[in-house]
Amino acid sequence: MANITIKKPFDSHLHLRRGTVLRAVTPYSAERFGRAIIMPNTEPPIETVEQAAEYKKEILAALPRGSCFEPLMTFYLTKKLAPSEIERGQRGEGGTKIYAVKSYPFGATTNSQWGYRNILEAKSVLKKMEEVGMPLLLHGEVHLNERDEEEDPYDGEAVFIKDTLPSREAIDFMEKNGKEGQLVTTVTPHHLMYDRRHAFSGGYRALLHCKPLVKKREDRECLRDMVRKGLTFVSAGTDSAPHPESKKFSSCCAFGVFNAPVAVEMYTQVFDEIGALDKLESFLSVNGPRFFGFEPSTKTITLIKKDWQVTEPVITEDGIKIWPVAHKEHGLGNEMIRWQISQN
Repeated sequence: MANITIKKPFDSHLHLRRGTVLRAVTPYSAERFGRAIIMPNTEPPIETVEQAAEYKKEILAALPRGSCFEPLMTFYLTKKLAPSEIERGQRGEGGTKIYAVKSYPFGATTNSQWGYRNILEAKSVLKKMEEVGMPLLLHGEVHLNERDEEEDPYDGEAVFIKDTLPSREAIDFMEKNGKEGQLVTTVTPHHLMYDRRHAFSGGYRALLHCKPLVKKREDRECLRDMVRKGLTFVSAGTDSAPHPESKKFSSCCAFGVFNAPVAVEMYTQVFDEIGALDKLESFLSVNGPRFFGFEPSTKTITLIKKDWQVTEPVITEDGIKIWPVAHKEHGLGNEMIRWQISQN
């Protein structure tokens, strides 16, 4: 197949940051996606309707002229998040509706210092969410135990599943218990594309440093097997997470893979490799919006099978470089992407 046309994708997991970084990276997601669930772990975190409204206004101001991209706002499950804000957000008070609440376990990833150590401490908020029907989005890892000791980072997801959910491994749990409209999961392009061999190929690859960490080849193959099945409760969530060059190429490398400039292309490449292009549209464009109460986009995008390379960083207005994953030099080395969005 030389090309494929699908409904415009929906990103169920997107970080845009704030300020100059937001203004630099937002156009890349807006070009590829019609809507996105915006993550609230900014600094400071999004905990009120007013903060969400301000954040949404900033995103809309960064869109290219004529863009129809719609940011869908969320709350961060912090100790300051009140049940009353859940009600206000569900009603869309002030014109800003809240579509979900995101839980980041304390110490798990970027800006997770405001998260709960044990999500069950948030009983009053969780109860109100259940009453109004607001989804809970889980970052399914645990890295600090009750004694503040660091667990093995490669076991973070397994510890979470063992201690918080009644199953052994995340993929197995989802395949057995996933249900459209109730319990769903998202998959990133980088966890489908890479495994631990790539992360350490020729030295540690900073652009692949993320949470959850990329795991073994067998884990990647399990993910590929899951998306190949076309399950209605599995959808795309890029987890695109930009960081300035100074934070990525440092001794304390920041967690987060910036994939917005290449995410849809990477998904398409993987689905082509596993012989599942017929499942791509549902995964990218149908399952995600349906969970959040939207019909799939009426707009389309076309991808063509054509080799190309990521050769440039994204540069903010103040000259800060943000390096995309799969970059020709800073990625794995002379990496080739096999599908490209048609500009016609």
